[in-house]
Amino acid sequence: MLPAFSQSCHDVISEWKGMLSSDGKCEIDVSPFIQNLSRDVISRTAFGSSYAEGKKIFQLLRIQGYLVMTAKYSNTPILR
Repeated sequence: MLPAFSQSCHDVISEWKGMLSSDGKCEIDVSPFIQNLSRDVISRTAFGSSYAEGKKIFQLLRIQGYLVMTAKYSNTPILR
């Protein structure tokens, strides 16, 4: 679990470093980052992949389900 937490923290810190201005200062609302960090650590620990990868998979599954339902009802005239 520690390597997953370490990797997730490293990703967040890298993102924060990218937000710094030229003088090395910025104001960051950390709340969304902490939420995403929690999701990412849980995903990496439980499933072995990051939350972003899992989110992408679930979005693709949602699209696939929509396409299946659309195709199913397009061949049944009474259900249109």
